[in-house]
Parts: sequence; C-alpha cells; structure tokens
Amino acid sequence: MNLTMEDVLRALDPDEVDYAAASQLGPDALPFLMTLVQGQDPGLAAKAAYLAAVVEGELSERVVTAAAASGDVRVRVAAAHAASMLAAEPASRVLGTLLLDSDAGVQKLALKSVSAGLSPDLMVKVQEVSVNGSSQGLRDYAVQAMERLQ
Repeated sequence: MNLTMEDVLRALDPDEVDYAAASQLGPDALPFLMTLVQGQDPGLAAKAAYLAAVVEGELSERVVTAAAASGDVRVRVAAAHAASMLAAEPASRVLGTLLLDSDAGVQKLALKSVSAGLSPDLMVKVQEVSVNGSSQGLRDYAVQAMERLQ
C-alpha cells in the first residue's frame, strides 16, 4: 500500500489523535508530516510534529526541528513535548534551541522535557534559564531539570 497525504490527514483529523494508531503509518509518513509542519495550519502542524516523534524514523528529528523553528508558538510547544520522545542526541539538540525560546510556555515545556541521559551541553542552557529565566516559575522548573540531568 502506498501511503498518501490523505492517509496522514485522516489519522491527524480527530481533535484527540490516537497517536499509537497513527504511528502505524510508519516512517513513510515523515515526508508528509514535514510538509504539514511547514504548512499554514498550526493545529495540524503541531499534531504532525508530535506524530513525527512517535513514529521514530530517520527523518523524525528533522520534522521536530522544523517545528521548533516555527513562527507559531503552538507548533513550538508541540516540538518541545515531542522532543521528549526522541533519542538522547536529537532530543538534546531540539531542546537546546527551545530552552532559550522567547515564549515562556515553550521554555516551560522544554524544561519539563529535559531528562537524564541528555547531552551534558544542555546543562549550560538549563543553568542559564535557572539564573536568567523571565519568572520565578521558569527558574524553578530549570532547577528541577538540572536535578534530572545529574
């Protein structure tokens, strides 16, 4: 069976996507997901970014990275959450950019996605947020993230 954009859109159409079922589309869905992440519909782009991480294919990091660079905060929030499902190195790269995002909500979710086993270089950015975060809440999340990294 050849996968089509219509198949991917059908899987992402529900308000509450069944990501476990949608992941059965497999890595062949990743080019379609990249197209959606780079598209004009932020709701669909956010769902596509999350599904890209669930699918776990060779292009997953590229799709989540594209979402992390989106001009729409909703898509960057999805990228921060999706990064937690990537392997350690790709997750570290994606979270490294999102930890210093201009939006506090994106930063908060990126900090919540930080876990043990990620790059030690990530610690520098987490420490930066722990000192220079725009709110006490962000600084507190950064301290918690540093504890998980150690």
